[in-house]
Amino acid sequence: MLLSSILDHSGSVTPLVLLIITLVINIYTGQLTLFSGHKIHPINRLERLIDWFDLKLNRDNRSPLDRVIRGCLTTISILFFSAIFGFGVVWLSKNLPLAWAFEIVLLLILLDQSDTYKKVFKIKIALSNHGMEIARQSVVGLTIESVNKMDSFSIARTAIEVLATSLVKRLLAPVFYYVLFGFIGLAIYHAITTLNTKIGHKTNHYQDFGTTASRINTIVLFIPGLLGGCLIVLASLFVPSASPIKCFKSILKYSNKFSNYHLGIALSAFAGALNLALAGPKNFYNKRKNAPWIGAGTAKATHQDINRGLYLYATVCLINSLIITTLILIEYL
Repeated sequence: MLLSSILDHSGSVTPLVLLIITLVINIYTGQLTLFSGHKIHPINRLERLIDWFDLKLNRDNRSPLDRVIRGCLTTISILFFSAIFGFGVVWLSKNLPLAWAFEIVLLLILLDQSDTYKKVFKIKIALSNHGMEIARQSVVGLTIESVNKMDSFSIARTAIEVLATSLVKRLLAPVFYYVLFGFIGLAIYHAITTLNTKIGHKTNHYQDFGTTASRINTIVLFIPGLLGGCLIVLASLFVPSASPIKCFKSILKYSNKFSNYHLGIALSAFAGALNLALAGPKNFYNKRKNAPWIGAGTAKATHQDINRGLYLYATVCLINSLIITTLILIEYL
């Protein structure tokens, strides 16, 4: 990795080894949420800092250009503080005995390999047992759609869509930047995604202030999105009834129809591999959004399609771990 030599000392545990240990532990424990509701949680601290900048700099009486500049300064400041935090973690891990264990704890907090899988698996079980209300409640928190208006098909489609987009946003992208730049890269990536979540909206209050954050978020998802598409096509070779050819064709045809092109790659890949039509018109609490369909298959997804989606997701995770293991072997040879 590019920054593996920073403050390097012989005998220290390399970041790639920490990463594979984390991914193995994550299979059994899921994402560490012990401090998720506490202010010491790194993402919560980050959100509070963003809120402070928003309160101080994003005033409605400012001109659009002024708010763009202030939003840019906010983004740069947040990224700088995140880089300092990441550098501190790297320094501790390299210089203090057993401090690498602290880095593993942080990785378990910031990486999600199995949490999304387990949540979607619960939806599949509920639908297979005809428990519509349980399935609807299981979808809450995974989407901003109105769950009360969802039928079994829309619940199944939503579950598969969450698998596809989370695969890129919550696993492949953070792993990609950690492999390249260590914990500094991971810290900056999460700063960018948190900024985009907080201020990267197209509302009157944020459309100017959040411009920089939104565009940087699009940039950082570019390569992980492409990587995700390639891995999904590869994984579809090993999934029963999945079609790698349709998967590849779907990426070429439908990726640019989704609101976020880089997440659209994964979404269209899942749709093609599983012969489904995903996304499409959606009902929200106060309006209906007529988005285009992604994929040329059926929109009547079932719990069996969710099961195939889980199989595809798990296979991508396995391939991802094998790539990291190969990099470790190369590093030590």
